[in-house]
Amino acid sequence: MSFLGETSSQTITNSRLAFIFPNGSITHNQIGVYFQSLTRTPMRLLDDCSFDTLKRRMHNTLQLTNDQLVDEIYYRQPFIDAGQQYFFQSLQLKNDDDVYTMLMCNDQYSCVGPIELLCTIIRTPDVILNLLQSTITPTHDAMLYYNDK
Repeated sequence: MSFLGETSSQTITNSRLAFIFPNGSITHNQIGVYFQSLTRTPMRLLDDCSFDTLKRRMHNTLQLTNDQLVDEIYYRQPFIDAGQQYFFQSLQLKNDDDVYTMLMCNDQYSCVGPIELLCTIIRTPDVILNLLQSTITPTHDAMLYYNDK
């Protein structure tokens, strides 16, 4: 089974199943945190994934345009409390070490299911500037008043 953005040479044996929750929210309940989103998109992560590769694969899997960027990424990280109960916390992924931690957690707690990633999608700075500039209409007839003058 191949996923969007994947080549046919990538197999299940050297990858992990992940779900992306684009522009979702983090909600707290009795087992810690869980992610909510309008859509949940499956993706495969290679075992030797770097942070840049993760962002690129998420961008391709979500079919984002060139003026959209994957900004913040959060991982729903499992852990066991003192009573041997599973709980989840959110870990923001910022670099290769965080991705390595995520992959190692997935190995250690493989019984909790696939990797869950919440991400925010933003527009590129150039697009934001263009939008701001296009909404500003110059008014030559306007007068500014300061202290009733």
